[in-house]
Amino acid sequence: MTAKDREAFLESKLFSKFDIDRFGEKIEFVTAKKGEALMTQKHFSRCLALIIKGCASVAKISLDGRRTVINRLSEGDVFGMATLFYEEAEFPSEIIAGNSLRLAVLPKEVVEEAFETSPEFAKAYVTLLSEKIIFLNKKISAYSEGDASEKVLRWILTMANGESELVLPCSVSKLAQMLGIGRASVYRAFDALQEQGIIGRIGKKIVLLKP
Repeated sequence: MTAKDREAFLESKLFSKFDIDRFGEKIEFVTAKKGEALMTQKHFSRCLALIIKGCASVAKISLDGRRTVINRLSEGDVFGMATLFYEEAEFPSEIIAGNSLRLAVLPKEVVEEAFETSPEFAKAYVTLLSEKIIFLNKKISAYSEGDASEKVLRWILTMANGESELVLPCSVSKLAQMLGIGRASVYRAFDALQEQGIIGRIGKKIVLLKP
């Protein structure tokens, strides 16, 4: 474990209370290249993975094989919670490396042992899981409630995740499909939000003027 690895654990919302000295030897550190699949619907492991360096995208695969990016993961983010304790035969999405990645991977057995020895870590895990549930509820609202402008704005706010800028992770056509509205409606929504001074837009870059 490098100094950078240890620093990543200490700065993580989930792992700041994790006993690195006790479990360090049981953690696996792996690397991945840009475009490499970290987890897919059919090939995944029951573990928690902490992104130490790099970024990744979370994509859903439709019945006709189309891939739609629904979230971005960056340094300090964790994935794998969806199937860690839920014995589903498939992973609900795909995790794809966005660039060169370094990950810390904790097998399910290590997480269970950490729960037993550290109530603080268990509480941090439940807190993060709750945040993910709220995030998904916001996604559902963005896809199902309000007119086109409201749906687009909710989607932008969810994807921006507190940041003031966002680069669209997909085409306008795919965004329209996700939100259940027409492509022209998405463009009109962008125009309306710009006229109201809520966002600024240059190509795929969106700036939240009124966060």
